[in-house]
Amino acid sequence: MRKATSRRQTRRGVENRAWRAVSNPGVRLLQLSAAAVLLLTAATPATHGASVSARGSEVSAQAQTESKSQNPARPPAPAPQPQRQQNQTPAPNSTDNVKVLDEIVAKVNNEIITLTDFNREMQSVRTQLAEEIRDPQALNQEMEKRKGMLLRLMIENKMMIQKAEELGITANMDVEVAATLEEIRKENGIPSMEVFEQLLQQRGSSIDQHRATIKQRMIVQTLIQQFVYSKLTLLTPEIEAYYKQNIHRFSEPAEVELAEILFLIEGKDKAQVRLRAEEVLARLKGGAVFEDEAKKSSEGPTASRGGNIGAFKKGSMAPGLEAVVFDMKAGDISNVIETDYGFQIVKLMNKKENQVKPLTEVRPIIMNELYQKKAEPEVKEFLEDLRSQSYIYVAPDYKKDYDLSEQTQAAK
Repeated sequence: MRKATSRRQTRRGVENRAWRAVSNPGVRLLQLSAAAVLLLTAATPATHGASVSARGSEVSAQAQTESKSQNPARPPAPAPQPQRQQNQTPAPNSTDNVKVLDEIVAKVNNEIITLTDFNREMQSVRTQLAEEIRDPQALNQEMEKRKGMLLRLMIENKMMIQKAEELGITANMDVEVAATLEEIRKENGIPSMEVFEQLLQQRGSSIDQHRATIKQRMIVQTLIQQFVYSKLTLLTPEIEAYYKQNIHRFSEPAEVELAEILFLIEGKDKAQVRLRAEEVLARLKGGAVFEDEAKKSSEGPTASRGGNIGAFKKGSMAPGLEAVVFDMKAGDISNVIETDYGFQIVKLMNKKENQVKPLTEVRPIIMNELYQKKAEPEVKEFLEDLRSQSYIYVAPDYKKDYDLSEQTQAAK
């Protein structure tokens, strides 16, 4: 019963994040330690009323080659020499036509990570980063930084999948994965799985790949839940103290809704423009309707709408204008205000004072953050323990990328 409950918690966390992988099916690696990245994929236990949100660290389905053999003791095997899978032509006694198809990058117990697996994940990371880093040279440099982190993450994920298999966590999970996919489809208004498949194919993915990614998330989250989060405690005084220390984060800044009458000075006599603005202000003080004067006199883009320029939060406006409008009351009209581009008269249409969100509203957010903070060293210890029980081989050509010191540098 506890296992089923844990899976339902995990499934909900996956549902909340999985659709992002449709538009970006690749891996997003944050500049964090491997333990922190894995931590972000973990689900907070529902007994504490929160779920940890993840924004990265997906490893695609092809990166996982799940072993069906049972090897609970995992005795150290002799280190293999770098291996290459070969395909020879049928010509007898010929070695001239050997074609290298793949090579082993790493081995985790009885499973391997091939160069094809590694390159596929690297390309997924590159595709995602290319949306943020436009300069090719800068993109290449960033990829080099993340290469070792990716290899380490692939190895750690494989260790956890294997551990989950030993414990029977993966049993019957396909039913939950299928249900999750179906819910994602419905929630996003996709009419059928066939259309879903087409959308994924347009982005270089597939239903099978997406299904395997979701399953891997569920497995990893369930494992972390069982070995880490289930052992953590969080007290009410801790939550209240965190709330008080970060009260600014849980506050909505004051907001004003404005309308303006704008007078531009470009190519005009500044004094004459100011005089015209003062004349309009005089009419407004005499009872003229602001919206009518805006339609008739304003040179701003919202003149036809009565000058309404929308709502602005405190801290988002020019200092001079902000100092004026936040001292006004709803319905007030300012004097003529000089700006870099001319003059304006503003009317305060509506005003919302600074509002602090109650603790009851932000409690789940605070719990998530505190659990993540508490869990980080525990996840690290859990991974180190798994690593000590596992046989891990990294091919010489890739060992430098797996070096722990370089991992630390990449995470900074």
